[in-house]
Amino acid sequence: MVNHDREQKTAFLVYYNYAELVDELTDKQAGQLFKALFAHGANPSIRPDLDDKTFMVFMIMRQAILRNEERYAETCRKRSEAGKKGGRPKKGGEA
Repeated sequence: MVNHDREQKTAFLVYYNYAELVDELTDKQAGQLFKALFAHGANPSIRPDLDDKTFMVFMIMRQAILRNEERYAETCRKRSEAGKKGGRPKKGGEA
């Protein structure tokens, strides 16, 4: 079973432009790919046991997931800093 609590994330994005890549895989390979992506969410240090073609698609999708995680972490950091400053000033000069 996959641990879905990785840093409290509940999802990862799958972009439509990956459809062409996934369409080149058999149904079995596509299933293995998505199981590997979910497993990656639980433990990114494990290298999935995939054939070369499926592993290549996995790596492409994995890179996008990692980029999205970095962007999300940066957004959280910026929002945390803004929150520490008290947020947006009130309208009309109210305290």
